[in-house]
Amino acid sequence: MATGAKSLADSLEILTRTASETLAGLMDSPVECAIVLKRVKNIPATAGTSPEAALLARLEQEAGEGPLTEALAGNGTVAMNHVTSDFRWARYRPHLQNAGFDSVLGLRLRLDDGAEAALAFFAPGAQAFPLHVIAAARNFADLAARGLMLVLELQTTSTRASDLQSALESRTSIDIACGVIMAQNRCSYDDAIAIIAKASSHRNLKLRKVAEGILEKLPGGAPRTHFEH
Repeated sequence: MATGAKSLADSLEILTRTASETLAGLMDSPVECAIVLKRVKNIPATAGTSPEAALLARLEQEAGEGPLTEALAGNGTVAMNHVTSDFRWARYRPHLQNAGFDSVLGLRLRLDDGAEAALAFFAPGAQAFPLHVIAAARNFADLAARGLMLVLELQTTSTRASDLQSALESRTSIDIACGVIMAQNRCSYDDAIAIIAKASSHRNLKLRKVAEGILEKLPGGAPRTHFEH
C-alpha cells in the first residue's frame, strides 16, 4: 500500500491528496481531486481530497456521466474550463456548479486488464487548466497508474495469503476432529468425515464450525495449530 495506508481506501485518499498537491504548485487557484477505481466483480471505489470531491465522484457514478466517466470511455483526457457555459453532462454539471467549481479535468489511469481508474481535478475559477497544467497532470497520471497497480497487486497477494491460511486452518480443524471421532467410534476417516458432514447438513453449519464444536468439547479445549501463532 502507499506510505501510511492500511487499506485500499487509504491508498486512494493518499493518491488524491498527492495529485492535488502536485497540481496546486502550478496553478493560481486551489484544486480538489477525486478518483474512481473499477474492478471486475467489485463495486466502484471512490475517494477524494475533501468530502465535496468524494461526493462528486459518487454522484458521477449515479449520473453515469462526467469527467471520470468520459476519461475512461474516451481518449483518456477531458477538460471543461467553463462549467457555467458548457452544455456537456446535463445531469452531472449542476453538481459541479452547486459545489462551486467552474473548471474540471479528467484523466484515465492506465491499469492492467480487469481494472480501470480515473482522476478528476476540480477548481473554482474558469480556465483553471491550461495546456501546461494538463501536461503535468498527464505525467502524474502515468506515475499514479504504476503506483496503483502495485497497490492492487499487493492487495491481491495479501488476500490470497489470507485465504490460504484460512483454508489450512479449516482443513486442520476438520482433520483433528476426524481423529477424535475415529478414536471414539473406532471408525475409518471416511466414516468420521461422513459424521461431520451429516451434522453440518442437519445444523446448517459449515464443516469447519462443526469440527471446531467437537474440538471445543475436549477436556483441554480445542488444540491450537501453528497457523494461529
